[in-house]
Amino acid sequence: MKRTLLVALALISSGCSEQMPVNQDDPNIEQIKGVFTAYNQDFIDNDFEGIASHFQTPVRIAQANALIAMTPDELMDIYRDIKTNIQEGYKYSTIDRLDVHRLASTVYYADADYTRYNDQDEIIFEGRGLYYFGNETGSWKMFAMGSVEKD
Repeated sequence: MKRTLLVALALISSGCSEQMPVNQDDPNIEQIKGVFTAYNQDFIDNDFEGIASHFQTPVRIAQANALIAMTPDELMDIYRDIKTNIQEGYKYSTIDRLDVHRLASTVYYADADYTRYNDQDEIIFEGRGLYYFGNETGSWKMFAMGSVEKD
């Protein structure tokens, strides 16, 4: 796991993500999409325990600065801070595009475009993120994520 984590962190840091060819019938892709969709709903609902349940720790979060959450409690604190400082008027987010790619047999990443809205359904932010998933615990969980420039 440490080697896989180091490789994925290097990819995140460099902004480079080379995916392996993947079978379109890969059941892991749909499972990961399901985890990501549940994570998005927990984010909207301010369900910090729910958010943490979609991650394995330690977690690297690279946005304006890079943070490492060593425990689920630290991760929940980071998300409380993110939500406290989110765009003014934030009400909900939509997933506009979600592509999942295989990096290794137990490592995938989700490349997602998302839009944040206020309570008048007006766009207040558009972004893109890369979310890295591992299956060390027997279920797909994120272990790293970061914002990237939207194409």
